[in-house]
Amino acid sequence: SCNLVFLSARPHLYKELTEQKSYRRFRKFVRDGLLHKMPTLLPGRLWPGTKAFLLSPFMKSSAWRWVGDLKFQSFRSYSQIYPEYDYVFIGDNGQGDLYASEL
Repeated sequence: SCNLVFLSARPHLYKELTEQKSYRRFRKFVRDGLLHKMPTLLPGRLWPGTKAFLLSPFMKSSAWRWVGDLKFQSFRSYSQIYPEYDYVFIGDNGQGDLYASEL
């Protein structure tokens, strides 16, 4: 089991291309002693991220609301699998984290 879960805006694509970059970094952190075990990664979806990227010049940060909604839905689904755990959400101000934390 893992006690660290990342919610990503990056979508799951062909042969897990986007996840591979994150997992390479995670493996390095574990190898260097910066993480005690491999975390879990919950990927985003292609359309909400693409839509936010394309609309962000016009809608600014509110274009990422869809991504934040998806991140929250992913978190909710994951937390329902493990209801015995407590969760702490830590995010930054990009890719829908603020919106996800407000839901």
